[in-house]
Amino acid sequence: MTIGCPVTGHKDPFDAEFFADPYPVYAQMHEEAPVHRVRLPEGTLVWLVTKYEEASEALKDRRLVRNRRYAGADYENEILPEIVRSGNLHMEDGPLHTRLRRFMNFAFTPKRIAAMEPRIHEVTATLLDRIEADGGGDIMDLLAAPLPITMVSDILGVPEDRRSNFREWSDTLLGGEPVSAKQAAVNLLGFVQELIANKRKNLMDDLISYWITAEDTDGQPLTDQEMIGMTFFLLLGGYDTTVGQIGASTLALLNNPDKAALMRDNPEIIPDAVEELMRWDGSTHSGIRRFAAEDLNIGGVDIAKGDCVLISLGAANRCPVRFADPEVMDFEREENWQLAFGRGPHHCPGKELARKELQIALGELVRRFPNMRLTKPEEEVVWRPSYIIRVPQSLHITV
Repeated sequence: MTIGCPVTGHKDPFDAEFFADPYPVYAQMHEEAPVHRVRLPEGTLVWLVTKYEEASEALKDRRLVRNRRYAGADYENEILPEIVRSGNLHMEDGPLHTRLRRFMNFAFTPKRIAAMEPRIHEVTATLLDRIEADGGGDIMDLLAAPLPITMVSDILGVPEDRRSNFREWSDTLLGGEPVSAKQAAVNLLGFVQELIANKRKNLMDDLISYWITAEDTDGQPLTDQEMIGMTFFLLLGGYDTTVGQIGASTLALLNNPDKAALMRDNPEIIPDAVEELMRWDGSTHSGIRRFAAEDLNIGGVDIAKGDCVLISLGAANRCPVRFADPEVMDFEREENWQLAFGRGPHHCPGKELARKELQIALGELVRRFPNMRLTKPEEEVVWRPSYIIRVPQSLHITV
Protein backbone atom coordinates (compact mmCIF):
# COMPACT_ATOMS: atom_id res chain seq x y z
CA MET A 1 0.00 0.00 0.00
CA THR A 2 1.39 3.41 -0.95
CA ILE A 3 0.49 6.43 1.10
CA GLY A 4 2.41 9.00 -0.89
CA CYS A 5 3.08 12.56 0.14
CA PRO A 6 1.50 12.99 3.59
CA VAL A 7 0.80 16.71 3.39
CA THR A 8 -0.07 17.49 -0.23
CA GLY A 9 -1.82 14.24 -1.13
CA HIS A 10 -5.37 13.20 -0.22
CA LYS A 11 -4.73 9.49 0.28
CA ASP A 12 -6.98 6.71 1.49
CA PRO A 13 -5.04 4.57 3.98
CA PHE A 14 -8.10 3.07 5.68
CA ASP A 15 -8.79 0.00 3.56
CA ALA A 16 -9.12 -3.76 4.14
CA GLU A 17 -5.36 -4.16 4.58
CA PHE A 18 -5.33 -1.46 7.25
CA PHE A 19 -8.23 -2.96 9.17
CA ALA A 20 -6.48 -6.36 9.18
CA ASP A 21 -3.16 -4.87 10.32
CA PRO A 22 -2.69 -1.09 10.64
CA TYR A 23 0.91 -1.18 11.83
CA PRO A 24 2.69 -1.30 8.44
CA VAL A 25 0.75 1.84 7.50
CA TYR A 26 1.75 3.54 10.75
CA ALA A 27 5.39 2.55 10.24
CA GLN A 28 5.41 4.12 6.78
CA MET A 29 3.74 7.26 8.09
CA HIS A 30 6.39 7.54 10.83
CA GLU A 31 9.06 7.61 8.15
CA GLU A 32 7.34 10.44 6.28
CA ALA A 33 5.94 13.03 8.69
CA PRO A 34 4.20 13.51 12.04
CA VAL A 35 0.96 14.76 10.45
CA HIS A 36 -0.82 13.48 7.34
CA ARG A 37 -3.71 14.65 5.16
CA VAL A 38 -5.95 11.62 4.68
CA ARG A 39 -9.46 10.76 3.61
CA LEU A 40 -11.72 8.75 5.92
CA PRO A 41 -13.70 5.83 4.44
CA GLU A 42 -16.85 7.99 4.49
CA GLY A 43 -15.10 10.64 2.38
CA THR A 44 -14.17 13.33 4.92
CA LEU A 45 -10.69 14.89 4.67
CA VAL A 46 -8.88 15.13 8.01
CA TRP A 47 -5.44 15.73 9.45
CA LEU A 48 -4.09 12.56 11.08
CA VAL A 49 -1.50 13.09 13.84
CA THR A 50 0.67 9.98 14.19
CA LYS A 51 3.94 10.67 16.03
CA TYR A 52 4.00 10.43 19.82
CA GLU A 53 5.18 13.91 20.80
CA GLU A 54 2.81 15.67 18.44
CA ALA A 55 -0.09 13.39 19.43
CA SER A 56 0.55 13.86 23.14
CA GLU A 57 0.66 17.65 22.79
CA ALA A 58 -2.42 17.70 20.55
CA LEU A 59 -4.39 15.78 23.18
CA LYS A 60 -3.67 18.60 25.63
CA ASP A 61 -4.07 21.50 23.17
CA ARG A 62 -7.16 23.49 24.11
CA ARG A 63 -7.26 25.00 20.61
CA LEU A 64 -8.42 21.59 19.39
CA VAL A 65 -12.04 21.28 20.46
CA ARG A 66 -14.80 18.75 20.00
CA ASN A 67 -18.00 20.70 19.51
CA ARG A 68 -19.38 20.48 15.98
CA ARG A 69 -19.99 24.23 15.81
CA TYR A 70 -16.23 24.76 15.32
CA ALA A 71 -16.13 22.59 12.18
CA GLY A 72 -15.48 24.07 8.76
CA ALA A 73 -18.26 24.22 6.18
CA ASP A 74 -16.91 21.16 4.35
CA TYR A 75 -17.25 18.82 7.34
CA GLU A 76 -20.13 16.38 6.85
CA ASN A 77 -19.12 13.30 8.83
CA GLU A 78 -21.93 12.93 11.39
CA ILE A 79 -23.65 9.68 12.28
CA LEU A 80 -24.72 10.59 15.81
CA PRO A 81 -28.21 11.88 16.64
CA GLU A 82 -28.40 15.64 17.07
CA ILE A 83 -29.08 15.47 20.81
CA VAL A 84 -25.70 13.87 21.59
CA ARG A 85 -23.56 15.97 19.23
CA SER A 86 -23.18 18.71 21.86
CA GLY A 87 -23.96 19.57 25.46
CA ASN A 88 -22.29 16.52 26.99
CA LEU A 89 -18.96 15.51 28.51
CA HIS A 90 -17.48 14.02 25.35
CA MET A 91 -18.45 16.83 22.98
CA GLU A 92 -17.70 19.94 25.05
CA ASP A 93 -14.61 21.73 26.35
CA GLY A 94 -13.77 24.42 28.86
CA PRO A 95 -15.96 25.20 31.90
CA LEU A 96 -18.90 23.07 30.70
CA HIS A 97 -16.66 20.05 30.27
CA THR A 98 -15.18 20.62 33.74
CA ARG A 99 -18.68 20.81 35.24
CA LEU A 100 -19.81 17.59 33.58
CA ARG A 101 -16.57 15.82 34.42
CA ARG A 102 -17.34 16.17 38.11
CA PHE A 103 -20.63 14.31 37.63
CA MET A 104 -18.84 11.52 35.78
CA ASN A 105 -15.97 11.24 38.26
CA PHE A 106 -18.43 10.24 40.98
CA ALA A 107 -18.51 6.71 39.54
CA PHE A 108 -14.75 6.28 39.22
CA THR A 109 -13.19 7.35 42.51
CA PRO A 110 -10.41 5.06 43.81
CA LYS A 111 -12.70 3.93 46.62
CA ARG A 112 -15.45 2.90 44.18
CA ILE A 113 -13.01 1.13 41.86
CA ALA A 114 -11.64 -0.84 44.82
CA ALA A 115 -15.19 -1.79 45.81
CA MET A 116 -15.81 -3.16 42.29
CA GLU A 117 -12.81 -5.48 42.33
CA PRO A 118 -14.57 -8.47 43.99
CA ARG A 119 -17.36 -8.18 41.40
CA ILE A 120 -14.82 -8.21 38.55
CA HIS A 121 -13.25 -11.35 40.01
CA GLU A 122 -16.66 -12.97 40.43
CA VAL A 123 -17.81 -12.24 36.87
CA THR A 124 -14.46 -13.30 35.39
CA ALA A 125 -14.46 -16.59 37.29
CA THR A 126 -18.00 -17.40 36.17
CA LEU A 127 -17.16 -16.67 32.53
CA LEU A 128 -13.96 -18.72 32.62
CA ASP A 129 -15.82 -21.61 34.28
CA ARG A 130 -18.04 -21.81 31.23
CA ILE A 131 -15.09 -21.71 28.85
CA GLU A 132 -13.41 -24.49 30.82
CA ALA A 133 -16.56 -26.62 30.87
CA ASP A 134 -16.92 -26.27 27.09
CA GLY A 135 -13.25 -26.87 26.37
CA GLY A 136 -12.93 -23.45 24.78
CA GLY A 137 -15.07 -21.24 22.58
CA ASP A 138 -15.18 -17.70 21.25
CA ILE A 139 -13.31 -15.46 23.70
CA MET A 140 -15.12 -12.41 22.31
CA ASP A 141 -18.56 -13.82 23.12
CA LEU A 142 -17.59 -15.62 26.31
CA LEU A 143 -15.22 -13.17 28.06
CA ALA A 144 -14.19 -10.01 26.19
CA ALA A 145 -17.71 -8.66 25.72
CA PRO A 146 -19.68 -9.87 28.76
CA LEU A 147 -17.19 -8.74 31.41
CA PRO A 148 -17.05 -4.99 30.59
CA ILE A 149 -20.69 -4.93 29.54
CA THR A 150 -21.63 -6.38 32.93
CA MET A 151 -19.51 -3.84 34.79
CA VAL A 152 -20.74 -0.73 32.98
CA SER A 153 -24.32 -2.02 33.23
CA ASP A 154 -23.90 -2.53 36.97
CA ILE A 155 -22.60 1.04 37.30
CA LEU A 156 -25.45 2.58 35.33
CA GLY A 157 -28.14 0.28 36.68
CA VAL A 158 -29.11 -1.41 33.40
CA PRO A 159 -31.44 -4.37 34.07
CA GLU A 160 -29.81 -7.73 33.28
CA ASP A 161 -32.45 -8.59 30.68
CA ARG A 162 -31.68 -5.40 28.70
CA ARG A 163 -27.95 -5.86 28.09
CA SER A 164 -27.93 -8.17 25.09
CA ASN A 165 -27.88 -5.59 22.27
CA PHE A 166 -24.88 -3.53 23.36
CA ARG A 167 -22.21 -5.32 21.35
CA GLU A 168 -24.32 -5.36 18.20
CA TRP A 169 -24.97 -1.62 18.48
CA SER A 170 -21.30 -0.76 18.97
CA ASP A 171 -20.13 -3.07 16.16
CA THR A 172 -22.63 -1.46 13.79
CA LEU A 173 -22.15 2.12 14.95
CA LEU A 174 -18.37 1.90 14.58
CA GLY A 175 -18.30 -0.52 11.67
CA GLY A 176 -17.98 1.96 8.83
CA GLU A 177 -21.34 1.57 7.03
CA PRO A 178 -23.05 4.99 7.42
CA VAL A 179 -26.73 4.02 7.04
CA SER A 180 -26.52 1.10 9.46
CA ALA A 181 -24.35 3.14 11.83
CA LYS A 182 -26.92 5.93 12.01
CA GLN A 183 -29.70 3.45 12.74
CA ALA A 184 -27.63 1.80 15.48
CA ALA A 185 -27.05 5.23 17.04
CA VAL A 186 -30.80 5.90 16.95
CA ASN A 187 -31.46 2.52 18.59
CA LEU A 188 -28.92 3.18 21.33
CA LEU A 189 -30.35 6.65 21.91
CA GLY A 190 -33.86 5.25 22.28
CA PHE A 191 -32.59 2.71 24.80
CA VAL A 192 -30.85 5.46 26.80
CA GLN A 193 -33.94 7.68 26.87
CA GLU A 194 -36.12 4.79 28.03
CA LEU A 195 -33.58 3.81 30.68
CA ILE A 196 -33.44 7.33 32.13
CA ALA A 197 -37.23 7.65 32.08
CA ASN A 198 -37.57 4.40 34.03
CA LYS A 199 -34.93 5.51 36.55
CA ARG A 200 -36.86 8.72 37.23
CA LYS A 201 -39.79 6.56 38.32
CA ASN A 202 -37.70 4.16 40.41
CA LEU A 203 -34.49 5.62 41.81
CA MET A 204 -31.90 3.07 42.91
CA ASP A 205 -28.25 2.91 43.97
CA ASP A 206 -26.69 3.46 40.55
CA LEU A 207 -25.04 6.20 38.54
CA ILE A 208 -28.07 7.33 36.55
CA SER A 209 -30.11 7.67 39.74
CA TYR A 210 -27.29 9.77 41.19
CA TRP A 211 -27.24 11.98 38.10
CA ILE A 212 -31.00 12.51 38.36
CA THR A 213 -30.70 13.81 41.93
CA ALA A 214 -27.24 15.45 42.01
CA GLU A 215 -26.36 19.11 41.61
CA ASP A 216 -23.14 20.91 40.73
CA THR A 217 -21.32 23.40 42.97
CA ASP A 218 -23.74 26.13 41.86
CA GLY A 219 -26.76 24.03 42.78
CA GLN A 220 -27.63 23.21 39.17
CA PRO A 221 -28.74 19.69 38.16
CA LEU A 222 -27.87 17.98 34.89
CA THR A 223 -30.15 18.92 32.01
CA ASP A 224 -31.97 16.17 30.13
CA GLN A 225 -29.61 16.61 27.18
CA GLU A 226 -26.54 16.40 29.40
CA MET A 227 -27.79 13.24 31.09
CA ILE A 228 -28.68 11.58 27.80
CA GLY A 229 -25.27 12.41 26.32
CA MET A 230 -23.37 11.23 29.41
CA THR A 231 -25.27 7.93 29.47
CA PHE A 232 -25.00 7.42 25.70
CA PHE A 233 -21.22 7.78 25.62
CA LEU A 234 -20.60 5.85 28.82
CA LEU A 235 -22.62 2.94 27.48
CA LEU A 236 -20.70 3.05 24.21
CA GLY A 237 -17.19 3.91 25.42
CA GLY A 238 -17.43 2.28 28.83
CA TYR A 239 -17.26 -1.23 27.46
CA ASP A 240 -16.35 -1.23 23.75
CA THR A 241 -12.70 -0.25 24.13
CA THR A 242 -12.25 -2.88 26.86
CA VAL A 243 -13.94 -5.51 24.69
CA GLY A 244 -11.43 -4.81 21.95
CA GLN A 245 -8.47 -4.69 24.33
CA ILE A 246 -9.27 -8.05 25.94
CA GLY A 247 -9.59 -9.56 22.47
CA ALA A 248 -6.41 -8.01 21.04
CA SER A 249 -4.41 -8.85 24.17
CA THR A 250 -5.63 -12.43 24.23
CA LEU A 251 -4.54 -12.83 20.61
CA ALA A 252 -1.15 -11.31 21.44
CA LEU A 253 -0.66 -13.76 24.30
CA LEU A 254 -1.76 -16.71 22.16
CA ASN A 255 0.88 -15.73 19.60
CA ASN A 256 3.51 -15.14 22.29
CA PRO A 257 3.12 -18.02 24.77
CA ASP A 258 6.40 -17.06 26.43
CA LYS A 259 4.79 -13.76 27.46
CA ALA A 260 1.71 -15.57 28.78
CA ALA A 261 4.00 -17.85 30.80
CA LEU A 262 5.84 -14.82 32.15
CA MET A 263 2.56 -13.38 33.42
CA ARG A 264 1.47 -16.73 34.83
CA ASP A 265 4.74 -17.34 36.69
CA ASN A 266 5.17 -13.74 37.85
CA PRO A 267 1.73 -12.28 38.59
CA GLU A 268 3.32 -9.16 40.06
CA ILE A 269 4.23 -8.04 36.53
CA ILE A 270 0.63 -8.17 35.27
CA PRO A 271 0.00 -4.39 35.65
CA ASP A 272 3.12 -3.59 33.60
CA ALA A 273 2.21 -6.33 31.11
CA VAL A 274 -1.24 -4.81 30.59
CA GLU A 275 0.28 -1.37 29.95
CA GLU A 276 2.59 -2.87 27.32
CA LEU A 277 -0.22 -4.86 25.70
CA MET A 278 -2.21 -1.62 25.39
CA ARG A 279 0.80 0.12 23.85
CA TRP A 280 1.68 -2.75 21.52
CA ASP A 281 -1.84 -3.33 20.19
CA GLY A 282 -4.38 -1.07 21.83
CA SER A 283 -8.03 -1.13 20.86
CA THR A 284 -8.43 2.66 20.56
CA HIS A 285 -6.66 3.68 17.37
CA SER A 286 -8.05 7.21 16.95
CA GLY A 287 -9.50 9.61 19.47
CA ILE A 288 -12.79 11.42 18.94
CA ARG A 289 -12.43 13.96 16.13
CA ARG A 290 -11.43 17.48 17.05
CA PHE A 291 -11.69 20.81 15.23
CA ALA A 292 -9.18 23.63 15.13
CA ALA A 293 -10.76 26.58 16.94
CA GLU A 294 -8.10 28.82 15.36
CA ASP A 295 -5.26 28.51 12.89
CA LEU A 296 -2.45 26.46 14.42
CA ASN A 297 0.62 24.40 13.57
CA ILE A 298 1.20 20.76 14.46
CA GLY A 299 4.51 19.12 13.66
CA GLY A 300 5.40 21.79 11.12
CA VAL A 301 2.04 21.48 9.32
CA ASP A 302 -0.35 24.46 9.21
CA ILE A 303 -3.86 23.50 10.30
CA ALA A 304 -6.58 25.96 9.32
CA LYS A 305 -9.38 27.07 11.61
CA GLY A 306 -12.29 24.64 11.21
CA ASP A 307 -10.16 21.73 9.96
CA CYS A 308 -10.87 18.30 11.43
CA VAL A 309 -8.01 16.62 13.30
CA LEU A 310 -7.75 12.98 14.31
CA ILE A 311 -5.11 11.94 16.84
CA SER A 312 -3.89 8.42 16.13
CA LEU A 313 -3.25 6.79 19.49
CA GLY A 314 -2.44 3.49 17.80
CA ALA A 315 0.28 5.07 15.67
CA ALA A 316 1.68 7.17 18.53
CA ASN A 317 2.07 4.07 20.68
CA ARG A 318 4.33 2.56 17.99
CA CYS A 319 6.34 5.76 17.45
CA PRO A 320 10.06 4.86 17.17
CA VAL A 321 11.09 8.30 18.42
CA ARG A 322 9.36 7.69 21.76
CA PHE A 323 9.64 3.90 22.15
CA ALA A 324 12.78 1.89 21.48
CA ASP A 325 12.01 -1.12 19.27
CA PRO A 326 8.29 -0.25 19.17
CA GLU A 327 7.41 -3.48 17.32
CA VAL A 328 8.75 -5.55 20.22
CA MET A 329 6.42 -6.52 23.08
CA ASP A 330 8.47 -5.82 26.20
CA PHE A 331 6.86 -6.27 29.62
CA GLU A 332 9.89 -4.61 31.24
CA ARG A 333 9.67 -1.46 29.14
CA GLU A 334 10.60 1.58 31.23
CA GLU A 335 8.59 4.81 31.25
CA ASN A 336 5.80 3.22 29.26
CA TRP A 337 3.59 6.28 29.03
CA GLN A 338 1.32 4.83 26.39
CA LEU A 339 -1.62 6.90 25.16
CA ALA A 340 -4.41 4.31 25.03
CA PHE A 341 -6.50 6.31 27.52
CA GLY A 342 -5.69 9.66 25.95
CA ARG A 343 -4.23 12.61 27.80
CA GLY A 344 -5.28 16.10 28.76
CA PRO A 345 -8.79 17.23 29.75
CA HIS A 346 -10.53 14.47 27.78
CA HIS A 347 -8.52 11.53 29.14
CA CYS A 348 -10.70 8.48 29.81
CA PRO A 349 -12.53 8.90 33.14
CA GLY A 350 -12.95 5.13 33.50
CA LYS A 351 -9.34 4.21 32.82
CA GLU A 352 -8.66 2.71 36.25
CA LEU A 353 -11.72 0.49 36.00
CA ALA A 354 -10.59 -0.64 32.54
CA ARG A 355 -7.10 -1.34 33.85
CA LYS A 356 -8.50 -3.45 36.68
CA GLU A 357 -10.77 -5.42 34.32
CA LEU A 358 -7.84 -6.10 31.98
CA GLN A 359 -5.48 -7.10 34.77
CA ILE A 360 -7.95 -9.53 36.31
CA ALA A 361 -9.33 -10.97 33.06
CA LEU A 362 -5.96 -11.50 31.34
CA GLY A 363 -4.23 -12.62 34.53
CA GLU A 364 -6.87 -15.26 35.23
CA LEU A 365 -7.01 -16.31 31.58
CA VAL A 366 -3.30 -17.19 31.40
CA ARG A 367 -3.36 -18.75 34.87
CA ARG A 368 -6.29 -21.06 34.25
CA PHE A 369 -5.57 -21.98 30.63
CA PRO A 370 -1.82 -22.50 30.15
CA ASN A 371 -2.50 -24.63 27.06
CA MET A 372 -4.98 -22.36 25.27
CA ARG A 373 -4.62 -22.29 21.49
CA LEU A 374 -6.30 -20.64 18.51
CA THR A 375 -8.51 -23.00 16.53
CA LYS A 376 -7.59 -21.37 13.20
CA PRO A 377 -4.68 -19.35 11.82
CA GLU A 378 -4.29 -15.76 12.98
CA GLU A 379 -4.63 -14.58 9.37
CA GLU A 380 -8.26 -15.72 9.43
CA VAL A 381 -9.20 -13.54 12.40
CA VAL A 382 -11.64 -10.88 11.18
CA TRP A 383 -11.41 -7.39 12.67
CA ARG A 384 -14.05 -4.70 12.83
CA PRO A 385 -13.48 -2.36 9.85
CA SER A 386 -12.89 0.70 12.03
CA TYR A 387 -10.14 3.29 12.25
CA ILE A 388 -11.47 4.33 15.68
CA ILE A 389 -11.84 1.24 17.88
CA ARG A 390 -10.31 -1.99 16.57
CA VAL A 391 -11.99 -5.18 17.80
CA PRO A 392 -11.66 -8.84 16.74
CA GLN A 393 -15.11 -9.99 15.67
CA SER A 394 -14.45 -13.50 16.96
CA LEU A 395 -11.53 -15.35 18.55
CA HIS A 396 -12.05 -19.09 18.95
CA ILE A 397 -9.73 -21.00 21.26
CA THR A 398 -9.33 -24.42 22.80
CA VAL A 399 -8.18 -24.81 26.41
